[in-house]
Parts: sequence; structure tokens; C-alpha cells
Amino acid sequence: MGDQIIQLPADSTGKKLRTQELVVGSNTVQQEYVIPSSIRVRSGVYAASTGAAHTVQASATNGTSTGFWWLYNPVGSAVKVAVKKIYYSSGEGAAAAVIATAPRAPLITHFTFTGTPGGAAITPRKIDTAMPTATALLMSTQVTSVVTLTQAVHAFQTGIHAQSTSSGGPAVGLIDVWDPPEENQIILAAGEGIVAYQPEAAIASDPRRFLTNIVWEEFTIP
Repeated sequence: MGDQIIQLPADSTGKKLRTQELVVGSNTVQQEYVIPSSIRVRSGVYAASTGAAHTVQASATNGTSTGFWWLYNPVGSAVKVAVKKIYYSSGEGAAAAVIATAPRAPLITHFTFTGTPGGAAITPRKIDTAMPTATALLMSTQVTSVVTLTQAVHAFQTGIHAQSTSSGGPAVGLIDVWDPPEENQIILAAGEGIVAYQPEAAIASDPRRFLTNIVWEEFTIP
């Protein structure tokens, strides 16, 4: 469909334009402004930290029953869930020489699931306390549901850090932010979710640690 127009009636009988009034010099003027809009009808926005620093694992995890965290949009949910931002940072919990592994820790992967999610829940913070309790469920363990992995969405990688065990000099940490615009955000329908897990093995007593923080939006489409 091509571009369309809206033709307004004559002044004083047409639609009203929202403005801000301010004084410029000796004149009182009406200032127009733009409010970005979306087709989404937002019900709430939620932020959470996934807990104490995760440890890079010696053995790989599978994402279906072992991993770092899971975000579910429950079966039967009336809202869609948009993953707005994931902030990731890593460092070392102890001095270490060069570590010759670089697992994706975490790898963010989409999944579908059946059943009611169970496990250790992580309670998000509403960005406005007037918002309703989140429908999506964030868990640090995965039990009771049957999870089927689909496609990888985004990968973070712990670095191959070098830190002198004799001098105790600092290792270089890594920071990554997945912050796509609205049109590129992953949307979770009812019965879908994302998981953060480690698909490759590392080493025993790996000193690397990482934190993840996540923000999601819940909305409907009229």
C-alpha cells in the first residue's frame, strides 16, 4: 500500500494538535514535539540480574536441563515478551596464566517448551512499581518443563585472559551489551523462551566468572 494522507477540517473544527507552551522573547509560542510510538501496547518492563557471578564450567552444559538461566513466556500467556537488552561482563576470580580455551559462556539460544516451568526463580524489578507482576518467568535452574532448543540467538565469549600468578597483575575483563532496536528484538510467544548456557568445555577450576543482566518488555498487539 502506498503513502496515504489525512485531510483535516478547517481551523477551529478539526483535530487538536498537542503542543508545549513557552515564552520566547516577548512572544508566547506553541512548540510542537514528537513522541515516538509503537504498535505494541506495553503492559510492563522488567529488569533483573541473574544472580551471583557464574563460573565457566569445566564440562559443557546442554541448555535443556543444565545452563545458567532460562527466561520463559508461559504456555497460555496472553502477552508477548520482547528481549530488550542483555548486559554481559566477565573477569577472573583468581590469578591465572594464559587459559587456552574460549567457550561461548553464555550462548543465548531460543527454545520451545511444554509443561509448567519449575526451578529456582529470579524475581525481576518492575521499572515502574505501578506495572503488573511480570508474566515471564526467569529461572536459574530448569526442571519440570520439557525444553527443545531451536536456534542460537547471540553468543558471548569469555576471554583468554593472561594474568601473572607471581605478580598478581590484573587480567583484562570483557564487557558486551546486546541492545537491538525494537525491530530486531527477539519476541517470545507463549510457550517460547531463551536460555543462557555453555556448549563447549573449558578447564577444571577455571577462574573465569561472568555476570548477566537482562531487561524485557511484555506487550500485546491490538
